[in-house]
Amino acid sequence: MKGGLRIKMLASIFEAASIEIGLQGLKELGAVFYALANSAINKADNTVFHDLTLARGLDYYTGAIFEVKAAEGTLQSSICGGGRYDDLTGIFGLKNMSGVGISFGADRIYDVLLETNKFPAELGSSTKLLFANFGEKEALHCLKLLREVREAGIAAELYPDQVKLPKQFTYAEKKGIPYVAIVGETEMNDGVVTLKKMGANEKGTAMSIADVISLFRQ
Repeated sequence: MKGGLRIKMLASIFEAASIEIGLQGLKELGAVFYALANSAINKADNTVFHDLTLARGLDYYTGAIFEVKAAEGTLQSSICGGGRYDDLTGIFGLKNMSGVGISFGADRIYDVLLETNKFPAELGSSTKLLFANFGEKEALHCLKLLREVREAGIAAELYPDQVKLPKQFTYAEKKGIPYVAIVGETEMNDGVVTLKKMGANEKGTAMSIADVISLFRQ
């Protein structure tokens, strides 16, 4: 945990310049670091430090602000952040109510968990079939097939974004999904899906959705 020395140095500068608002801010930061030093977070593998360059994108913050970065992985951007605000609720008619808020970046947290293999092994074990995503038109077509498969009692999902197929295969492998349904323009025109078994050195087999359902029911 770092920041105490910086706060003392800034306090000397603000006192010399009689900057009262700065001194008040440092007093609040001192209270934050004191609380952290005597809490369980100080015993974990975490680093808390004071960053003078930190700024939030919203102007309603009136006290200490904070951001959190992942300790592992290559992502350097924050995964959550927030701070103290006084009387923000006054905008909505509730006066004299202070608070502290925090928001989480779900996409960034997901990327960190995926990169560092932090998802529990059993988390994706229930999903048996992943529909690959080739774009908006194909995804809309797959949603209809996805409903049929789910109504048949088969756990399935559609990859959320249009990205390169190898990345979607990697996603399936990491989540332990055994099959990927590939539905491009050719499959749409022929009324079939190309079913690929993960881990098998084959391009996949063209099948009707009814045959896919029958295969999973066996």
